Amino acid sequence: MFKSRIILLMLFVLPVFTILAQQRSITGTVTDETGEPIPSVLVLIKGSTAGTTTDLDGTYSISVPGEVTLIFNMIGFNGQEISTEGKNTIDVTLQESSVDLNEVVVVGFSEVERQHLASSVEQLDMDLVKSRPIFKLEEAFSGTIPGVTLMQGNNLPGSVPGSISIRGISTLQNAGPLVIIDGMEQSLTDIDPNQVKNITVLKDAASAALYGSRGANGVIIIETDRGTTGQFKVNLHSWGALHNPIDLPDFVGASDYMKLNNEARGYQGQSLLFSDTDITAAESGNYTNVNWLDEIMQRQSYSHNTSASISGGGGVGTFNLMLGYIDENGMNELEGSNKFSARFNTNINIADKFVLLADFYAHRLQVDRLQANNDGHGLYQLAWRMNPTQPIFYESELENNYILHNNINPLASIEHGGSWNALHDRSTINLRPKYFINKNLSVEGNVSYMINKSANKYKRLTYKFFDGDGKPVNIWSNSVGASQGVSQSQVTARALINYEKELRQGQDKIYLLGGAEIMNNTYTDYREFSKSSFFTKLNYSYDSRYLIEVTARGDGSSKFAPNNRWGFFPSGAFAWNVHNESFMNGLISSGVVNNLKFRASYGLIGNENVDPYLWQEVVNTWGWTMRVPNPDFSWEKQRQSNFGLDLTTFNNKLNLTAEYYHKFSYDLIYSDFPVPPLTGSYYLTSSVNIGEVENKGWEFSANYADKVGEVDYSIGGIFFDNQNRVLKAGYNRSDTLIFKSNQDKIWYEGIAIDNYFGYESDGYFQTWEEVDGTEAKLPNTYPGDIKYKDKNGDGVINDEDKINLGDPFPHLNYSINFNLRFRRWDFNFLGQGVGKRLGRLNGMEGYPVLMDGVNNNLGAPREYYMNNRWTPETTDSRFPRVWTGSSPNALLSDVWLSNAAFFRVKMLQLGYTVPKIGRNINSVRIYFNAQDAITFTKWEGLEPERDGGNGNYPRMATFSLGVKATIN
Repeated sequence: MFKSRIILLMLFVLPVFTILAQQRSITGTVTDETGEPIPSVLVLIKGSTAGTTTDLDGTYSISVPGEVTLIFNMIGFNGQEISTEGKNTIDVTLQESSVDLNEVVVVGFSEVERQHLASSVEQLDMDLVKSRPIFKLEEAFSGTIPGVTLMQGNNLPGSVPGSISIRGISTLQNAGPLVIIDGMEQSLTDIDPNQVKNITVLKDAASAALYGSRGANGVIIIETDRGTTGQFKVNLHSWGALHNPIDLPDFVGASDYMKLNNEARGYQGQSLLFSDTDITAAESGNYTNVNWLDEIMQRQSYSHNTSASISGGGGVGTFNLMLGYIDENGMNELEGSNKFSARFNTNINIADKFVLLADFYAHRLQVDRLQANNDGHGLYQLAWRMNPTQPIFYESELENNYILHNNINPLASIEHGGSWNALHDRSTINLRPKYFINKNLSVEGNVSYMINKSANKYKRLTYKFFDGDGKPVNIWSNSVGASQGVSQSQVTARALINYEKELRQGQDKIYLLGGAEIMNNTYTDYREFSKSSFFTKLNYSYDSRYLIEVTARGDGSSKFAPNNRWGFFPSGAFAWNVHNESFMNGLISSGVVNNLKFRASYGLIGNENVDPYLWQEVVNTWGWTMRVPNPDFSWEKQRQSNFGLDLTTFNNKLNLTAEYYHKFSYDLIYSDFPVPPLTGSYYLTSSVNIGEVENKGWEFSANYADKVGEVDYSIGGIFFDNQNRVLKAGYNRSDTLIFKSNQDKIWYEGIAIDNYFGYESDGYFQTWEEVDGTEAKLPNTYPGDIKYKDKNGDGVINDEDKINLGDPFPHLNYSINFNLRFRRWDFNFLGQGVGKRLGRLNGMEGYPVLMDGVNNNLGAPREYYMNNRWTPETTDSRFPRVWTGSSPNALLSDVWLSNAAFFRVKMLQLGYTVPKIGRNINSVRIYFNAQDAITFTKWEGLEPERDGGNGNYPRMATFSLGVKATIN
């Protein structure tokens, strides 16, 4: 029995002695770059929670089990990781973390120092983005990156603010850029700006070719915030905002409407609707005079946002929990949206050389609108169709006795038209294990899953309408229902190998990336498509002077015909760091030149952003062929060249960048190409690759930063332009492509892809004698109507007389920013403009009536139209006569095109920061922000970033008050 106890004791004690024998002590001192000791530095054993801190003399002592890696971390300094192998004393020098973050750039699946980049890559200043209230991340791209444009036409809650284009549009398909968020393909709109760490834009083929068939429209790479070892902190950001419409139409009042209506009917030989007595009563205020827009805008639009993050970590890893809630309220109780998002990012140090990045994200967006016209603009379109002489209610004893005008009453729609609510859910899981074989070589995996779901419901209770005598005249019947949207799931698996090493005693540096990727998308409506890819990229810096980038990617997609599913997309770039040449030593040492780089790149990339199965045959239930199969159908291709210059001068105070690019797109996808019917089909199409499009342009940006006394300031600007041109519309250069779905659009060589194709005017017909004496005119022409030029001289006005009138693209884009900091105060200004743009005054923003193709007499003219219309007394007018019914005036011509150039104060912001409150609140910043509050333009419509129309949810100026706080 005794021997058994001795044996058990030895079995227990021996492992303890073995562990103690393996334990050893590591000591050392931590100092800054000047040799001063740094107290309170956190020293952790990687992969565990064990650790210690340095004392007042910067010294530390820690017991370690065998050979491990120590992590040294301190707020305000760059952390270090050092192996204990063969060491008992480790002294560490920490560098202050004042290095410009732009020096390291995320370029796809790796990071490269900016000094070693040869391609066109831009980074967004996230400090300025996060310091102001932004609803959706797209808004951060207005006037901030050269070559990137965002045209925002309205502020409809729950909608995408506008489409982003990078260096022009060259496709008939979705021209939006590819968005990669933490390695996953997602949408910009889904991301809370407060959760973003950095944003990188890949603009040329050399940078975007790593994404092969998806890179033709540019690539936006986003990394979200992660925790930091030893830095536990809580960030809070909350703001509230009021919104004021800035593009409301100035419709005429009752008396003017009566006069204009009578005027139009008089020109047209019709009986007049309003008597002189009616007009006199309206002028004296004794007649119905309703401003329908004022009536439906029942409240002040407002919104608020609150976001919070809790982050920290130790040797075992880091975490960051980010929560966000944003609520946008429209101008009545049925309009609005709210979104809740939660993101949890973790770094788990599983072993000394093995780390797992595990991220989880979910959001729910709820959109509330009216049941009728639930696109959000419908209510305003209804209000525009009314005229001021139409009363809202009958004069009756019944309460709220609505009058229906052609079954329309916008106020009744709000109160009794029913509500529509939609839910949009997104959830993602993103796992990225990474193993460091050695300090230069690592392998990485990525497995991600995303699912999108949506549903909507609507409800309208029965409501009976009565006339002025109390008799029933109409019923809006009970309507209740719900539907489930098509769900989408996306699974992505990726394997990467990264090699990074300095060569020739640090004179050269090589970055080598290789990988493979598969992606599968499945929809609940039985659609499914898959992608497979293989890629590699080499960055090599020789003597820090000559830089080379080479990229190659092979892509395969099940969207296309079996024999055309694979494509190869190579690119190359070269750069010369002139400032590292010996002949630059004098300029460098004097500070006149700090950096000078010339860049050139060329590559092939593609666009496969189309629906699957377009190459296959489609047969309807009658057995008729509706779409002809095309086994040669494949993706669009694009060749790009880019030339750039980077210059830093005046002791790093002034940064200049200039670029010129050329994009040649061919094999464009036309998914609905009409072909001659071969069967009984009334409409026969095929999906084909046709046409060639060219985009070329230039970009220039500059930024100057300095400090005078206690004042830090910077001023910067960007200036860029893009020219778009069709080189080949069909299979041959002489082909013309006619879009039957849009009679105002046509392609032929030399024209822009989204051209205005219409008539050239030659003034107005002044008299009946001139009308009768003109052979070339359209039917139903009256004096005061537009006189169109007979371009081919055949005596007939028809499509043969239409010409290219211009394009709607913004040209000569520019912006200017100014940032000032004085002690605890900060001031920021951002102005954005377009130097040249041709806008179209279509719809009721231009015409005096709604041209609905039925009655053509709804609505009221704008005052601007009334004051500039043709009359026998004002023959040299801006617009043609007032009309109702059908009219040749509503055709597209240069009369309805107008200068839409503008300059807009995008942001004015004033902030004050309290550096520390108590022991834990590190800083509190309070700011006031005004966005889109001031616009300078000669545009004759309502909103220069949007063409005319028949009613939109308004564009808003936003005034907000916010607070940011950091607790650690």
